[in-house]
Amino acid sequence: MNDDTPKEVAWHFGIATALSFSLIAAPFVPEAILVYAGYRFLRHFTYGWRTWRAPGRVPYHLGRRGYRDETTRRRGDATWPVGLATPGQVWLRREDLVQGVAIEGDDPRWQALAIGNLVFGACINRMGAIIVEGIPKSLPELAGRGVLDPGPGAVRKPEMLTRQIASVAQPFGRDQEVYSIDLDAVPRPPLRIEDSTLAAAIADLRLGPEAEALHAVLMPFVKEIATRFKKNPLELYASFVDEVALEHLVEGKYEIDGHEVNAKEVESPEGAALRAAVQPIRDLPDDKREAGRKALAAHATEIASLKSVSLTEGFELRSAISARGIVCIRPSSPLTTALVIARCTEALIEGKPGHGSDNLIHVAYPGELSGKSARRFRAAAVKAGAIGTLSLPARPPGHLYKAVRKITALRFQSRAGAKNASEGASKIISALKDCPFVLDVELPSMPQRSPQKT
Repeated sequence: MNDDTPKEVAWHFGIATALSFSLIAAPFVPEAILVYAGYRFLRHFTYGWRTWRAPGRVPYHLGRRGYRDETTRRRGDATWPVGLATPGQVWLRREDLVQGVAIEGDDPRWQALAIGNLVFGACINRMGAIIVEGIPKSLPELAGRGVLDPGPGAVRKPEMLTRQIASVAQPFGRDQEVYSIDLDAVPRPPLRIEDSTLAAAIADLRLGPEAEALHAVLMPFVKEIATRFKKNPLELYASFVDEVALEHLVEGKYEIDGHEVNAKEVESPEGAALRAAVQPIRDLPDDKREAGRKALAAHATEIASLKSVSLTEGFELRSAISARGIVCIRPSSPLTTALVIARCTEALIEGKPGHGSDNLIHVAYPGELSGKSARRFRAAAVKAGAIGTLSLPARPPGHLYKAVRKITALRFQSRAGAKNASEGASKIISALKDCPFVLDVELPSMPQRSPQKT
């Protein structure tokens, strides 16, 4: 009846009224029919004929005209466009995306379309967006997977998504707000992290409990020494992970720039401080300390060469969240990816509940990580009220699939590789409590940024 015109509803009401009078001999039956018919008639004209079971949510522009969602009875308030399906445009509410979004696909071009769609929704809703790209792959490697044809002799890496994101933000006048951080190009200023960020990254790299235990007692000592000698803590950290240097440290001595400190020097203030700092390292069993050292040594060279992150200065993600900025970050390795994810989590946690409600944070999550940081990131996003989304492989590794399968309510799956499918062909699977659906949708193509006038 909700699809009938008012004239058809009036005709049904007249038939029910005539039927009720024709059954006047039966006690209470006519009255019941008449009351029910009147209820349906009044309900229809109250809001029934403007009730719509949308393929998602009823958009806000229809809600202003009185249309309501048939499931929730709420006026249409969806402001987030998802894509185009057979029933028409598919819209969702910001609150729907807060429950978690997973973007599953291997094609970088499709991933870029999906990310551009998220940034477009963030711009419509006047929100900030922090996009953490996947680890860049060289063009020959992508060509080997059938994604790109780089041509002979091409070894360069694909461009960042900054230009595409700027083209999405340009119609909203926000293209000049897009800030780019390429951790492989050593930006200035670098990305600022904390020592807790490095600890979380080491745990996420699945190096084992021995590595986590050794890092927990070694890092405070390294920071103290770095402050005293005005050195980069990350460079010193890598040098102390060396087998010989760690043995000397356990024995109670170390040497920096020709300056040697020995814990046996009783009258020396440095010797006394060294004895106190080295004791937690000595307390670790020898076998566990060595196992942790070997695990950390595999990343020691990379940690020492990290010029794109800093423990003392650099770009603050917390400030970007507060300012609702548009930031695009490209990591260079699983380690730097783990560092960025951990820093995003810390930025979301360090604030009052709901402080990130005007932000979208998207992370391309590599299969090399444990999945624990993905769960922590999603929990922090929920606490902060932010939209936390994840890009995942089409078929995630088993440990990653188990970690993320229950933390997202919406899943976008690529269908770009299917026969006769377009580049933006996708499937969206909704597990929202009051809005479950499965739809084939077409993601909008990325707009071309118009050239700047000189």
